[in-house]
Amino acid sequence: MADKRSKVRLVGLETLYYGSITAARSFITLASLNQIGNVVPDSAHLSIESPPVTDIMIEEEDTPDLQILGNRKFSFEFATRDMGTMTLMAGLGGSVVNTSGPIWSAPVTSNVITEYGFRATSKSINGKQLQIDIPRASMRVGGDLKFARTDTGTLTFTCDVLVPESTAQIPPIRICQI
Repeated sequence: MADKRSKVRLVGLETLYYGSITAARSFITLASLNQIGNVVPDSAHLSIESPPVTDIMIEEEDTPDLQILGNRKFSFEFATRDMGTMTLMAGLGGSVVNTSGPIWSAPVTSNVITEYGFRATSKSINGKQLQIDIPRASMRVGGDLKFARTDTGTLTFTCDVLVPESTAQIPPIRICQI
């Protein structure tokens, strides 16, 4: 019997990019993306929830007669130590002005939902890498901006994967072996 185990593993994060959602709502191209640097080690992860189950019971039995599966949820999270004004603006909104130096200002209006596309590439293990494309995700960002001597401040990004708006059937996540 042949060994059918693969040598493909998801270990570590090599690069992480984000960008505006394309007008065609298609998969993003590397030329249109911005790299996120200074990612906190081991902070990036893609969560794929098990779909919820509804048990349909009948009077005569103690076990379900039928199960109906709901929709699963995908989310992508990571943290960065990058406190540059462009990262602050992309994550928290607001504005950046450059007078005597770049200044980020928090938004003065209510928070709006921010949507971006993402591409994450794993480190190469056994000569193989994985590339995860998320063409559309709703993003929420929080921060822990420490004034500590032994640690730095971080921004934590939580991205709920959304179905791309397109006439073509584009999957919400694509994982490619590269």
